[in-house]
Amino acid sequence: MKKIFLAISVTAILAGLNFSCNLIDGQKQEAMSKEDSLAAVANAPIIEFEREVFDFGTLVEGDTVSHAFKFKNVSTKPIVVENATASCGCTTPEWAKTPILAAKSSEIKAGFNAASAGPFEKTITVKLQGIALPVELKIKGEVVASATPAKAEKQR
Repeated sequence: MKKIFLAISVTAILAGLNFSCNLIDGQKQEAMSKEDSLAAVANAPIIEFEREVFDFGTLVEGDTVSHAFKFKNVSTKPIVVENATASCGCTTPEWAKTPILAAKSSEIKAGFNAASAGPFEKTITVKLQGIALPVELKIKGEVVASATPAKAEKQR
């Protein structure tokens, strides 16, 4: 009789442990599902650029050019471009400092001063308020030396 009682007790304890382990696993899976959902929302696109790379082609040394990177707010909330920084001083980004409403468009203008000959590829890093990962835009091309020599200054 003691053996039967002991066997039933052990079976009941093991069944209870198995149930609680399954319950904990279910909670972990539910928590992971919520975590995956949050990650999917966090990785959802906020803005969509028409293009993220622009090729100026061939420029003549001394030219100053610009390109407007157009984008649309594809989120459901207003967004703010917090900052846009260029990889060097020859590139100057400009952007609207006001919020861009949901489904509205705006642009980031990238100016470039072709001061020296050679190929170039410059990066504009765009930081959106409240979003950890920045967006990178690129301009590229090649600067060729001017065909006419620089005018010499007249001496007195």
